[in-house]
Amino acid sequence: MAKLKTILIDDEKSSLESLTYEIREYCPELDVIKTCQDPIEGIKIIQTECPDILFLDIEMPGLNGFEFLERLPEIKFHVIFVTAYDQFAIRAFEFNAVDYLLKPIRKTKLINAVQKVFDRQHTEFDKSNLEALIQNIQIQTHSGLENIALPTSDGFSMVHINDISYLQADSNYTWVHLSRQKKYLVTKTLKDMEEMLHFPQFFRPHKSYLVNLNHVDRYIRGQGGYLIMKDNMQVPVARGQKPELMKVMNI
Repeated sequence: MAKLKTILIDDEKSSLESLTYEIREYCPELDVIKTCQDPIEGIKIIQTECPDILFLDIEMPGLNGFEFLERLPEIKFHVIFVTAYDQFAIRAFEFNAVDYLLKPIRKTKLINAVQKVFDRQHTEFDKSNLEALIQNIQIQTHSGLENIALPTSDGFSMVHINDISYLQADSNYTWVHLSRQKKYLVTKTLKDMEEMLHFPQFFRPHKSYLVNLNHVDRYIRGQGGYLIMKDNMQVPVARGQKPELMKVMNI
């Protein structure tokens, strides 16, 4: 079986040398044909060499990894991002099913990332996932950028988090209900959505619901009770969640 042509782009020489060594040591099915510290030069290399896999650092001066990919007219290779982002931003990578390696790179993570490439060798890189990733990285790392990219069956939709009223589980999917009577069925579990919407206004009152507390109209007492949203939707509150709900709502 022919080895996959592999290119590494990272502005740090030590990182390039370390990753090159690890790939040659643990991933013999890859052939590192080029390494590059300059992303501008890297664009020329990509267009000339036509790699199968690109290991791409995100945080580079002048042109970051996202901007690098956006400058390419087409992406016919698999991308594995290399990043030093913290755990909050890592959620965005996992949420959008984009391969990444966290610095310092661990052997098992490298092997698993390469195996994923082989598992979907005949599928093209999904640029819509890249666009969604960029939006969701921004929402995790910058205050004031409050749009979230929701993955749907035919792409993704941009939604302001303040417009989200509540989310409802539907097996391995989730209905996202907006304040203006619009809703999206997204290809993520409610647990995935809860991890991405890691903001104080979102609360999980029940295993099947995640609510935006800013859209709650009132609480009705009972064994667990239930919330009435501003659109009159009734959301049950599990008994175990009631004390925490009382605390966050200052009741």
